[in-house]
Amino acid sequence: MMSPRFPVLFLSLFLCTGLFAKAPIPFAEELFPELKELMTGAAMDSPGLRLLELRVEERAGDLDVAIAQNRPSARLNARLLGNYDVRDDIDNDFRGDLSAGVTINQPLYQWGNLKRRVEVARQRLELEGVEYENQGSRQFMQLREAYLNWILMRERRRITRQSIELSESFVAARRQLLEAGQSSEQDVLEMEARLLENRESLAFAEKSIRNQEDTLSRLSGISIAQSGLKGAPLTLIEPMSSEEFAELQASVRQSLGGVSDPLQSRWEILEQIEDEQLAMLDKRNWPFVDLVAGAFTDQLDSINQQDSVTRVRFYAGLQVNWNIFDSWQTDGYKRSTLARKRAYALRKEEASDDFSRQVDSLLAEIQLNLKQIEARGKRESLLDRRVTLLRQQAERNLITGIDLIEGEINYLNVQQWLMEARVQYLMNLMRLGVLLDMDPAAAYYTPQS
Repeated sequence: MMSPRFPVLFLSLFLCTGLFAKAPIPFAEELFPELKELMTGAAMDSPGLRLLELRVEERAGDLDVAIAQNRPSARLNARLLGNYDVRDDIDNDFRGDLSAGVTINQPLYQWGNLKRRVEVARQRLELEGVEYENQGSRQFMQLREAYLNWILMRERRRITRQSIELSESFVAARRQLLEAGQSSEQDVLEMEARLLENRESLAFAEKSIRNQEDTLSRLSGISIAQSGLKGAPLTLIEPMSSEEFAELQASVRQSLGGVSDPLQSRWEILEQIEDEQLAMLDKRNWPFVDLVAGAFTDQLDSINQQDSVTRVRFYAGLQVNWNIFDSWQTDGYKRSTLARKRAYALRKEEASDDFSRQVDSLLAEIQLNLKQIEARGKRESLLDRRVTLLRQQAERNLITGIDLIEGEINYLNVQQWLMEARVQYLMNLMRLGVLLDMDPAAAYYTPQS
């Protein structure tokens, strides 16, 4: 079974691909091939996705039941009894009585309620498909973010280790100078405090790496120790130019009329279900007519004889079930159903408004990320040049060692901030793509059976 929403998703992907032909939205798996392999495996091994697929299958079974209720049903019953009669007019004897019957029932006129039950079951199946795709999209987005954060934390660990090595070498050198009376204790204490701070940062980075590995294992269903993940440089994340961002922004504005928030689809389906429920409640106390036919056989005792006579009876006709009075229960059901319908309509409107706000917010975040990448990239170049000059000055004893160490640590920090900006930029781009129904991973987790 293919997800009911898959054709809509395919159409949305087709439209958005055309709109974003000049300013495409990259996803992390396109830049990091090992992530794509991990996501493909997650589609098969993730326990969460398997549970969701079973829920879709459950709703498909409910639809089969609703469809079958429109068809004829046959019921067979049989009874074999042994009895011992004590009578004055005949000899006492043990006898066996056999009776059997078959009944065929065909719903004839239900005022459209059976068709509405089928429609409700079909809508619930569609709703479960939407929930499946939404959850799959969220899970794969979490998988992407965990992978990028895993690489980022590994880079932070590398940079922190470099800072620790610089600090340790400086402390060792200053201690020798301090013992020789050529340095102040203040410089040594300050760098020892900086060293302890870096070691704390290293411990935090190590813990963060383990946390991200646990998250990757949980989301993918694959042990990270066995997956062979190696990571890749974050410089693979290339920011778009200002012209490309302007094209992206214009394309997004243009596509908003044809794309809606997945939550909006959810509330719309729920509202339609309540419409069908209200229509069924309107006919709840009306007479329902079934066509009934069957055959029945049993045994009748002969008068004053021990023998029995076999009787076969055929019958056919109409059966009417009419709930004449239910103490106004139907009115109560209608009231609660109508309240749910109105609530879903309000939530659908809220989802529509939130969708536009989320798009605007993500575009603003992406624009900020681009400015951060540009500014931090320039700072990295400047500090790289500054470290080169500081090393030359330190060789001529024009500056203190702590000035050099601070310059090198500042350079490492800017490198880290630049990588963080790149990661945040890609994450926001992917969130925008998911929001606009452009997630390429949808092909991995579309349920089929």
